[in-house]
Amino acid sequence: MAAVSSVLAALMVLFLWKSEAINIGTAYVLAIVPVALMVFAFVRSLRQSRSDSKASQRYLTRMALVMAFYLLTLFVAENQIEDRGLTGPLAALLALLPGLSFAGVIWIFGALIVEEQDEFFRLLYVRQGLIATGVSFTLAAVWGYLETYKIVDPVVAYWWPTIWCFGIGIGGVANKIKYGTFGEMR
Repeated sequence: MAAVSSVLAALMVLFLWKSEAINIGTAYVLAIVPVALMVFAFVRSLRQSRSDSKASQRYLTRMALVMAFYLLTLFVAENQIEDRGLTGPLAALLALLPGLSFAGVIWIFGALIVEEQDEFFRLLYVRQGLIATGVSFTLAAVWGYLETYKIVDPVVAYWWPTIWCFGIGIGGVANKIKYGTFGEMR
């Protein structure tokens, strides 16, 4: 929950900053909240490591590190490219970093599946991933055709992996309904 809260808090700070409700200095001060939540999630995952499976420990640690890197690179890219007008190869690199770190989330989830030793939990994670993929690909395909025929406006591409992450939550609920567990980290 702390990891999810940190991402939502970061997006809220980014929205407030971009809507000019707060200035850049306030945004940087408020950015401490999502980073603190991410550090909290990381420390908590380490404390629970005695009761967690090794795969869960690695998943939580990797996720905390990648999400912290994502938040940091997102704010730097927004500040340097959007606000200060940075262009050229350095701007391209800064624009790539948040996307690559977000892509890391999907690789980390795949590593959880591969590294999990308990077959039941592996089943739950695979099922969550398939449901998430089905949700995001279905929405992307439907929206794509609506865009093609100019019924709706285009959606920025980074929303599709974001929807995949929400699909992981939908998959967890489906697991709870079918198997009695969300597939919680243990």
